Amino acid sequence: MLITTPAIVLHTFPYGESSKIVRLVTPEHGVMSAIAKGVRRPKSRFGARLQPLSEGMAQVYVKQSRELQTLAEFDVTAQRPELSQDVARFAAASTLAELVLRCAATESNPQIFALLEEALLRFVEVDPLHFPAASLAAVWRLVGALGFAPS
Repeated sequence: MLITTPAIVLHTFPYGESSKIVRLVTPEHGVMSAIAKGVRRPKSRFGARLQPLSEGMAQVYVKQSRELQTLAEFDVTAQRPELSQDVARFAAASTLAELVLRCAATESNPQIFALLEEALLRFVEVDPLHFPAASLAAVWRLVGALGFAPS
Protein backbone atom coordinates (compact mmCIF):
# COMPACT_ATOMS: atom_id res chain seq x y z
CA MET A 1 0.00 0.00 0.00
CA LEU A 2 1.41 3.40 -0.97
CA ILE A 3 0.77 6.18 1.54
CA THR A 4 1.50 9.88 1.22
CA THR A 5 2.03 11.68 4.50
CA PRO A 6 3.76 14.73 5.95
CA ALA A 7 7.04 13.68 7.57
CA ILE A 8 10.09 15.03 9.36
CA VAL A 9 13.42 13.25 8.96
CA LEU A 10 14.75 12.36 12.42
CA HIS A 11 17.84 10.37 11.48
CA THR A 12 19.57 8.79 8.48
CA PHE A 13 22.38 6.31 8.21
CA PRO A 14 24.03 4.49 5.30
CA TYR A 15 22.93 1.04 4.26
CA GLY A 16 25.05 -0.84 1.79
CA GLU A 17 26.85 1.06 -0.93
CA SER A 18 24.02 3.16 -2.29
CA SER A 19 21.07 3.24 0.13
CA LYS A 20 20.11 4.87 3.41
CA ILE A 21 17.87 3.90 6.27
CA VAL A 22 15.67 6.89 7.16
CA ARG A 23 13.80 7.34 10.43
CA LEU A 24 10.75 9.56 9.97
CA VAL A 25 8.02 10.89 12.22
CA THR A 26 4.58 11.27 10.69
CA PRO A 27 1.25 12.40 12.17
CA GLU A 28 -0.68 9.29 11.08
CA HIS A 29 1.94 6.56 11.51
CA GLY A 30 4.19 7.80 14.32
CA VAL A 31 7.87 6.99 14.01
CA MET A 32 8.69 4.75 11.08
CA SER A 33 11.80 3.34 9.43
CA ALA A 34 12.16 3.24 5.67
CA ILE A 35 14.87 2.35 3.22
CA ALA A 36 15.68 4.90 0.53
CA LYS A 37 17.16 2.73 -2.20
CA GLY A 38 19.90 4.25 -4.33
CA VAL A 39 19.85 7.59 -2.49
CA ARG A 40 23.65 7.77 -2.24
CA ARG A 41 24.19 7.37 -5.98
CA PRO A 42 25.30 10.51 -7.87
CA LYS A 43 22.15 10.57 -10.02
CA SER A 44 19.70 9.76 -7.23
CA ARG A 45 16.16 11.12 -7.52
CA PHE A 46 16.35 12.04 -3.82
CA GLY A 47 19.51 14.12 -4.08
CA ALA A 48 20.29 15.88 -0.79
CA ARG A 49 16.67 16.07 0.30
CA LEU A 50 16.94 13.49 3.08
CA GLN A 51 18.81 15.61 5.60
CA PRO A 52 18.00 15.31 9.31
CA LEU A 53 15.31 17.80 10.41
CA SER A 54 14.02 18.23 6.83
CA GLU A 55 10.26 18.31 6.49
CA GLY A 56 8.25 17.23 3.49
CA MET A 57 5.72 14.90 1.95
CA ALA A 58 6.84 11.28 2.02
CA GLN A 59 5.51 8.55 -0.20
CA VAL A 60 6.10 5.23 1.51
CA TYR A 61 5.25 1.67 0.52
CA VAL A 62 3.91 0.20 3.76
CA LYS A 63 3.58 -3.48 4.58
CA GLN A 64 2.13 -4.14 8.02
CA SER A 65 4.24 -7.30 8.43
CA ARG A 66 7.52 -5.35 8.08
CA GLU A 67 9.33 -2.94 10.36
CA LEU A 68 11.38 -1.49 7.49
CA GLN A 69 9.23 0.17 4.83
CA THR A 70 10.32 1.46 1.39
CA LEU A 71 10.56 5.19 0.75
CA ALA A 72 9.38 5.95 -2.78
CA GLU A 73 9.63 9.76 -2.74
CA PHE A 74 10.32 12.67 -0.42
CA ASP A 75 9.35 16.19 -1.52
CA VAL A 76 10.88 18.79 0.80
CA THR A 77 8.66 21.59 2.07
CA ALA A 78 11.11 22.96 4.68
CA GLN A 79 14.81 22.22 5.04
CA ARG A 80 15.72 24.86 7.66
CA PRO A 81 19.40 25.58 6.87
CA GLU A 82 19.37 28.21 9.64
CA LEU A 83 19.48 25.42 12.21
CA SER A 84 22.83 24.20 10.91
CA GLN A 85 24.36 27.69 11.12
CA ASP A 86 24.02 27.98 14.91
CA VAL A 87 25.32 25.25 17.23
CA ALA A 88 22.79 25.98 19.99
CA ARG A 89 19.83 25.85 17.60
CA PHE A 90 21.08 22.67 15.97
CA ALA A 91 21.70 21.05 19.37
CA ALA A 92 18.20 21.92 20.58
CA ALA A 93 16.58 20.66 17.37
CA SER A 94 18.65 17.46 17.49
CA THR A 95 17.63 16.92 21.12
CA LEU A 96 13.95 17.10 20.14
CA ALA A 97 14.51 14.72 17.22
CA GLU A 98 16.32 12.28 19.52
CA LEU A 99 13.51 12.43 22.10
CA VAL A 100 10.95 11.61 19.42
CA LEU A 101 13.14 8.89 17.96
CA ARG A 102 13.71 7.15 21.28
CA CYS A 103 10.41 7.73 23.10
CA ALA A 104 7.58 8.12 20.57
CA ALA A 105 5.47 5.13 19.61
CA THR A 106 4.97 3.75 16.13
CA GLU A 107 1.25 4.47 16.44
CA SER A 108 -0.45 7.63 15.23
CA ASN A 109 0.26 10.68 17.36
CA PRO A 110 -0.44 13.94 15.53
CA GLN A 111 0.39 15.95 18.68
CA ILE A 112 4.04 14.79 18.69
CA PHE A 113 4.43 15.67 15.01
CA ALA A 114 2.80 19.08 15.51
CA LEU A 115 4.95 19.91 18.55
CA LEU A 116 8.16 19.00 16.71
CA GLU A 117 7.13 20.92 13.61
CA GLU A 118 6.19 23.99 15.66
CA ALA A 119 9.41 23.86 17.69
CA LEU A 120 11.63 23.63 14.59
CA LEU A 121 9.87 26.61 13.05
CA ARG A 122 10.21 28.57 16.31
CA PHE A 123 13.92 27.71 16.60
CA VAL A 124 14.51 29.33 13.20
CA GLU A 125 12.57 32.50 14.05
CA VAL A 126 13.27 33.17 17.74
CA ASP A 127 15.58 35.97 18.81
CA PRO A 128 18.98 34.72 20.11
CA LEU A 129 18.32 36.40 23.47
CA HIS A 130 15.12 34.36 23.97
CA PHE A 131 16.39 31.13 22.44
CA PRO A 132 17.42 29.33 25.67
CA ALA A 133 13.93 29.76 27.15
CA ALA A 134 12.25 28.78 23.87
CA SER A 135 14.32 25.61 23.54
CA LEU A 136 13.72 24.56 27.14
CA ALA A 137 9.97 25.19 26.76
CA ALA A 138 9.89 23.08 23.58
CA VAL A 139 11.68 20.19 25.29
CA TRP A 140 9.25 20.28 28.24
CA ARG A 141 6.21 20.38 25.94
CA LEU A 142 7.52 17.39 24.02
CA VAL A 143 8.43 15.46 27.18
CA GLY A 144 4.90 16.07 28.47
CA ALA A 145 3.30 14.92 25.21
CA LEU A 146 5.43 11.77 25.30
CA GLY A 147 3.93 10.95 28.71
CA PHE A 148 6.86 11.83 30.95
CA ALA A 149 5.60 15.11 32.42
CA PRO A 150 6.41 15.72 36.06
CA SER A 151 3.48 15.60 38.44
